[in-house]
Amino acid sequence: MEFGCVSAGCPNHWIRYGKYCYLFVTRYPMEWIDAMTFCKTYGAILAEVKSSSVNTFLRHEARRLTGIFWLGGSDMFIERSWKWMSSNTRFYYSTWGHGEPNDSGGEHCVQLHSSFNYAWNDAKCQNRFNFICQKAA
Repeated sequence: MEFGCVSAGCPNHWIRYGKYCYLFVTRYPMEWIDAMTFCKTYGAILAEVKSSSVNTFLRHEARRLTGIFWLGGSDMFIERSWKWMSSNTRFYYSTWGHGEPNDSGGEHCVQLHSSFNYAWNDAKCQNRFNFICQKAA
């Protein structure tokens, strides 16, 4: 499958990869909780990365669009117990940047960070960043 192509089964501006559609929101950077709410209004969730192939796809698109992107993971309820919040599932796959997650000053939300070549980073949930929504195709 070619990256960046719009495929059948996804709404306009969403990109299909595998059995999901992804929307990369770059015009309206939001706090993590607001990004989650935004995705819900479209029947979607903040992206949950459960495999290396999905991670590669998301990294490729994020790099193409540039910027930092929220994902749907957090440890806000139990420190260092990272979960995908919409599905309430623990991380069984992860690709943290070097030295991450480090909880520097209360960082509890996951992002794809450009400074780490789009590896994962924990950041303060109140920061405003781009984000990625995900829903079934």
